[in-house]
Amino acid sequence: MLELKLHQPPEPKNQVVPDTQTLGNIAQHLEELQKSDRSLHNLIGMEIWAITKTMDDLYPGFWHKFMINSRQSMKQFIAESRKQKAEGRE
Repeated sequence: MLELKLHQPPEPKNQVVPDTQTLGNIAQHLEELQKSDRSLHNLIGMEIWAITKTMDDLYPGFWHKFMINSRQSMKQFIAESRKQKAEGRE
């Protein structure tokens, strides 16, 4: 029979503690990543708004119909999920 053994790498003997300059650089990089993430989030939101505005201009009431359909789909999904959970518990 095949026996699996968990192999743990040895702990390093010398723990390296980064100096304050390195920690500062890491903090700066994290801040830049967070700023980039916020910018991307804002850009995606603006693109979604532009698409929905364009569709609403081309097909008046598009957004309203989309939201009604989305709400109905979510209710149906939740009902089916609850039904599956109830059947699984029996």
